[in-house]
Amino acid sequence: MEAQAIYTTSSDGALRQGEVISGLIQVHLKLSLGGDMPATSVIQHKSHPFAIVVSQDCELDWDFKARNRITIDGKEVGREKTIPNVLFCEVWTADALRGSNNINSTMWSKIKTNRDERYHFLEKIDPTTDRQALGLPELGIDFKRYFTIPTDEAYARVNTEAKRRCRLVSPYLEHFSGRFFYFQSRVALPREHESEPGSPQ
Repeated sequence: MEAQAIYTTSSDGALRQGEVISGLIQVHLKLSLGGDMPATSVIQHKSHPFAIVVSQDCELDWDFKARNRITIDGKEVGREKTIPNVLFCEVWTADALRGSNNINSTMWSKIKTNRDERYHFLEKIDPTTDRQALGLPELGIDFKRYFTIPTDEAYARVNTEAKRRCRLVSPYLEHFSGRFFYFQSRVALPREHESEPGSPQ
């Protein structure tokens, strides 16, 4: 029986949820605030070896149509459909993730089977599904490490130095996005529920 596909090759057009991008640069302003002194700022460039798009597919699609003045039923898609930023998660090679954050072997056995709510594991990507035809090793995502890039800048980046590689397909896409948004929406309880003595074990 043929194995279920996990990835498909990235294509031109709208960025897609679950799309892996390499060499993405994030520009941000670092402020220094000190007492009565005026704030000073430095522009920093952070290079992400790998990142994955988290923004919803439908929002990305409408945004792309609006930015490119695409018409539907003879009407141009309105500018109100644009989104100001694209949400990404940082992605590491699985080896780099395994060596970080004090991850021990017990934790890693849960992470690599996607049973740890904070992390997401992706199997290696074959050259045949990589737009750059190079393939990628096993990858790991930490759901605490997310960032945004202005949408127009994100497209400028992927049209210059950044490289579109591949994207997750259903149901692996929904599995990834569902786990990410579950992690962000989890509720911290002041205390856990307690079972009374004599209750079923």
